[in-house]
Amino acid sequence: MTAAAKRKRRDRIMKAAAGDRRRRQAARIGTDVKVLIDGPSSEHELVLQGRLEGQAPDIDPVVYLTDCDPSAFGRGDLIHARIVGAQGYDLLAIPSA
Repeated sequence: MTAAAKRKRRDRIMKAAAGDRRRRQAARIGTDVKVLIDGPSSEHELVLQGRLEGQAPDIDPVVYLTDCDPSAFGRGDLIHARIVGAQGYDLLAIPSA
């Protein structure tokens, strides 16, 4: 198989995977989840970063918690949140009661 054929096959697979990811992420919007808080996001100090059950640090996507006071939650806290959006591989959530 030529390098061009390999690239074309890879591109088709990546496009299909991206569509599947978008559908799965969209299906999560509006759901209530438990999020394990990792701490402040390295992207922005006013946003918390956490993980869903089954998400491994440094490997899987993350959950960004917005619309909250980051000082109200500590590393290792397990909180209830509602998924409100998705950005690429990551999810956006807000704490819920």
